[in-house]
This record gives sequence, C-alpha cells and structure tokens, in this order.
Amino acid sequence: MSDRPVQNPTLTEHAAATYSAANQDRAIERSDEDALDRGTFVESIIRALVHTDIGMHGRETGCRSTGFVIGLTGEWGLGKSSVLNLVNEKLSNSKNVAVAVVNPWLFKTRDDLLTAYFNALRNALGKTLSDRARGVQEQLEKYKGAIGIGGFSIAAAIDIAGGNGAASTSWNLWGKPAVEKIKKPDPKSPDEERKALETKIKEAKIAVVVLIDELDRVEDDEVRAVAQMIKAVGDIKGISYLVAYDPKRVSQALGRGNGNERQASGEAYLEKIVQFSIPLRPLFEEDTRALLEAALYENGVDLPVAEADYQAAILDELIRVARTPREIKRLVGAFAVLEQMLGGEVCPYDVLGYSWLVAKAPGVRDAIAKNLEAVVHDPGERELARRMRALGNSDKKQETVTELLGEAAKEHEPILKLLFPRFGERDDTNVGNRIAKRRNLVRLLYLGSPPGMLSRSEVERIWRSDRIDSALEKFLALISTDRLAQFLDRLPDLLPNLDKEYDGIFWPALARCLVRKHDWITKQESLESLAEDVGETLWNFGRRTQTDARRVRSIFECLISDGDLIVAPWLLRKHLFAHNLTAHTSADSSEFVFSKEETIAYMHHESKRYSHALLSGTLLRNIPNTEAIYTLINAGLWSKDLKSSLTEQLNTIDAIITFAALTVRPGYIVSKETMDELIDSEILLERLVKFANDGLLPDDNWLSNCIVRLVATLRGHDPHFVRGYNSTEYIAVGIPASKSQ
Repeated sequence: MSDRPVQNPTLTEHAAATYSAANQDRAIERSDEDALDRGTFVESIIRALVHTDIGMHGRETGCRSTGFVIGLTGEWGLGKSSVLNLVNEKLSNSKNVAVAVVNPWLFKTRDDLLTAYFNALRNALGKTLSDRARGVQEQLEKYKGAIGIGGFSIAAAIDIAGGNGAASTSWNLWGKPAVEKIKKPDPKSPDEERKALETKIKEAKIAVVVLIDELDRVEDDEVRAVAQMIKAVGDIKGISYLVAYDPKRVSQALGRGNGNERQASGEAYLEKIVQFSIPLRPLFEEDTRALLEAALYENGVDLPVAEADYQAAILDELIRVARTPREIKRLVGAFAVLEQMLGGEVCPYDVLGYSWLVAKAPGVRDAIAKNLEAVVHDPGERELARRMRALGNSDKKQETVTELLGEAAKEHEPILKLLFPRFGERDDTNVGNRIAKRRNLVRLLYLGSPPGMLSRSEVERIWRSDRIDSALEKFLALISTDRLAQFLDRLPDLLPNLDKEYDGIFWPALARCLVRKHDWITKQESLESLAEDVGETLWNFGRRTQTDARRVRSIFECLISDGDLIVAPWLLRKHLFAHNLTAHTSADSSEFVFSKEETIAYMHHESKRYSHALLSGTLLRNIPNTEAIYTLINAGLWSKDLKSSLTEQLNTIDAIITFAALTVRPGYIVSKETMDELIDSEILLERLVKFANDGLLPDDNWLSNCIVRLVATLRGHDPHFVRGYNSTEYIAVGIPASKSQ
C-alpha cells in the first residue's frame, strides 16, 4: 500500500466510518473521490457532447450540443455511473450547459418515463442562465403539449412525434391501442413545435445534455421504451445524450428472436440509435491497487504491510480477479465490517480473502461453513480419520477443492488454496491467527455461536466442577466424542463472565486432558492443536485488561503447581519472544501479560522442571507439543546433557516417529541448524537408514510423510521438495530416487 496515513479510529469512530452495504455499491459523485484519475477521459467525453464558443478575450460566450447519442458501455459494476457523475459535475460548472439526468430504474410505467424526461429537461434549463433559458423552457412546454403527454401512452407519443413506425411494432407488445385517448393536437403539430424548440436552443447558445444511467438494470420493454423515446420524442437538434449500459444486456432486450439472432437484431437496432459507443476499459493492476487503497482509506481500515509470502499472495490474487470498482467496494465493505467485529484477532489478509468469498461467492462460503472441519489445518480426530480413509491407498496427495466444496468452488480455487493451504502443495499453516486454524475460522464464519457449538450451560456445567478429577472426566468425555474443539471455540466469548473462583480447578484439568494417555504417536492426532487453542485463549484474554492479566498470572501459577508441561510452556515461550529474550532478532512487543522481569523469573524456575521432564523421557513419550523443549532452546538453556539424552531416547522407530511428528509434521519446518542443536543428527540419520533397510517404516501415510520430512531436514533438504517420494528409497538411498505413483 502507499504511504498515505491511515488513522486507527476508535471502535465508535470505526463504526461511523464503516459504510453500509448500500453505500458500498454507490458510485462516486465528485472528482476528488476519483481514485482512477479519469479526468482526461471525462474531458474527452464532454468534447464529444458539447462544443464551447470562445469570444475574443478567451471567455466562454456560449455552448452548443453536438447532438450525438453516445453510449458509455461496460459490464455491470465497471464504473459507468461514476463516469456519468463526473461528467455531470464537470458540465454543471458551466452556466451555458443544461444537464438533465434520467434514470429509468426509478419509473415503473412508460408514461412516467416520458413525463420524467420533460421534467428533467425543464429543471435543467432552470439552472442555467435564466433569461436565455426561459424561452427554451416555454417552447419545451409547447412541444410537450403538442405531443399531449397527460393521459397518453408512450407509444402514442412516439407516433405523434414521428417515430417512423417505431411504435407500430411495439403497440401490440405493450398493450391495446390508446388512439382514442389522443386529444386533437394544438394548432401547431409536434413536428413544428420540435423545430421551434431547436431554434430556441440554438439562439440561447445553451448546450443541453441528457444523461441516462442504469439502462441495463430495467426490464426488456422498459429498455425499448427508453430507446424509442430517444429515437422519436427526444430526437431534438441541440440535445446530446450520454447513455450508460451493458451492450450485451441491452442488445438482448432490443432484439427479436432467440439466441444469436436476437443478439444480432438488437445490436442492429442499437446502431440506429447510438452514433458511437465508448467502452470503459477493464481495470489494470495499478487501477485495482489504487481503488483498494482508496476504499480502505474511506472505510477507516488499515491493512498492514504484507510481511509473509502468503499475505502478499492473497493480495496479488485479489488484485488479479477483481474486475470492477463495484467488486472492490463490496470487498472492502465486507472486510471493514468483519475486521471491526473480529478485533484484530485473525490475520487481516485472511479476512480480506474471506471477504471476497462473502461478496462474490456466498454459496462457497456456505459450503465452508458446512464443512469447516474438512478445510482447516487442525480438525478433530474424526475428521483426521476421514481424511486418511478418503485418501486410502490412492495416489492423491490431497482432496481437491471441488470434492469438498462443490463445483462452484472451482472458479475460486486459487484464493481457497491460499486461505486453506491443505488444498495446495505446501501446507504451511502453522500461524496462530490464520483462518486455517479451526477456532479462527469458526469465529470468522459465525461471529458468534454456530449451529452445533456447545451451549453456555454446557460450558458452565464443566466450569463449576468442584474437583480436578471431576472436571478431567468431563474433558475426556468431550475428547472421546471429538467435541473438545467446539468447547474451546466457545470458551473465549464466555470466559470474561465465568467465575474466577474455579480457575484453580478448571485450567489444570484442561491441561491434564491434553496429556497423551499412551506412549508414542501412532496416528495423526489433534492434541497439539487443542493445546495451542488453550494457550491462545489465555494469551488473548490476559491482554484485555490489567484485571484479566492478573487473573492469567494466577492461572499460570496453578498450572505450574499442577505440573503442567503443555500450556504453561506455551505461555512462557510466547513471552520470551514478546520481550526479545531469545537469540532471534525481533523488536520488543507491547503485547504481553507477564512483565519482562516476571518472564525471566519464571524462566529461571521452570527451566529446571522442563529439563527434568526431558531427561526422564516424559516430554517425548506423553506431551503432545514441543513447547517445553523449545523454551529451553530459545532461552539458551539447552545443554549437551539434554542433547545427548534426547538423542539416546530416539533409539526405536516408535520414538523416532513421535519425534518427527512433534517437530516436522506438515505445517512445521525446523532448520538443519536447530535440528543439529537438538540432537546428534548423524546418529539419528544412521538409525533411520537402518530402520528403512529393515522394513520398519510406518505404513500410515501421514506418519511416513513425517519421517521423510525429518530425514530431509537432517540432510539439509527442503522437506517440501521430497514430499511424495517413496520413503524407504529416499531414506535408505539418501537421494530422491523415485516418486510414488
């Protein structure tokens, strides 16, 4: 985005700045709103409509209409109304131009349309030089009276005005003849009054321009009514027309017959009315970027600079697919509303991409809502099992977008792959605020409680458990029915109002239920993702107010006292980075719960506990995440003894599979340098080659993929590059020898 400063308004200011859906679809009305710099284009159109007379001293002495009927053409939403408004603004600055605006969308009958046409001309003339325009106004009324508008149909008016047979073909189409209603004309015929009107306009040195918008949004017979009005009643020398429409839609409305015949006949009829058309050009990339920036600014929304590759890719894809200014306005309108409601908790680029689906593909959005477990990176156990069954022994690496979301999703496949990388080749979604995380997608989809989510009473029933064992039993029941993720989705909204008296029971029980009840990882599991959701809930809650921060400190102490090795390390490691206490270069963050001094003190205390858990084998066997291990590494407390112990523990294929699933499963990448710091890579690689030669590698596709990714990391290869290679051959031979077909 540009360097244009964007304020960060308060919630009240933001709400006031956020456009409604109706406002988002409005065309711009002034040149200072024009983000596409269409001034030169507008000037060119005006020259085709109006000629200006310049006197001896370079002053404007009068204007003349060219008399052309010009078509401003383009698909719906491309900005035709905006251009008409800019033309109107520019012409209205001249005292010698009368601009009449007619919108057929506002009139339901053909007689109303013709009446509105004359009223618009009269009002426009009244805004010009009054003395010269008064005579034109009087003659306009005579012409109107000669036609006899009151009580007559437009077909009759066209016949009187000399429609050259135009009314005869439409007469039977639009209704029974009303010839009997036509009163006897005034002494002068409509033809004579029209010529007198033309003379008056010429003498007044006034240019009259009629702008007709939204012709492509009315019914077919109304399109014909406007066309015939211009051709017959409005065929007046001294009046120019600028008509905005979608040429395909209008040609279909004017044509006869079916298919290509209808289109061809409609185009031929249109050529008789419109002298020449000016097509609006499609948006170029720089246009789309300018419109996006302008819309964000107008809505009071700040889109931060893209820092990750996926963020830049989402923005580039939206710029590629957006074709009209209206699409940009609707996109940003949805984005502004969602960003305000989400409070910055979800990646704004993901929200922007999702907003495109809301605006352009609501059916796809509904399909995502119905199948959210199928698209996220961290589904429940049942969905994990379903995915494995779906792939089975097939050669497919992933299910496709259309298989899960239907054929309508195919058109939007590129943006869906960026939002939900499980559909792509590289499932790099291990970012806590992405909508590929289940809890973030739930929050974005429903902005509240979705169907099937646990009720408040169910959450409160577990919350009020009087013993840790009792609460743990309830949590284990949720895990067995694959409902713990739903519970955690509901918890953040209710937590501020839940009695803190139960914190000392609830949180230790929740942490205990995440401990693996058996040694080793034997299949793809969701415990790590659930643990991250618990950590995120406490992290976000503690940063709300000082009172909430004190409450989270108390919860942290309870977790430590209960011996937690899952959630407490997650929170502590988060603070190491927040306070720049790691070897990684990063700016100090203002977002934290514990102070820097508290974090250092906790680290000193907890390091001994984490080291003991590693040496005893607990971290490898039963803990579903690596937060305790990486807390020691990030704090610079990983010792030779810890490295040696972990290497020694990796002496069976089950232990190595577990280590691989914990450190380098899909979505996680560890550098070779970090891996060398963790363990003795050469020893582990030697063991893996032996296990591969002995045929001891897992049959499970997901576990096999984890092993291949581990070997690739140990060898300094890109884990993505070797994906899909035969695991036994790759590990044993040492090079990507062949792909599984």
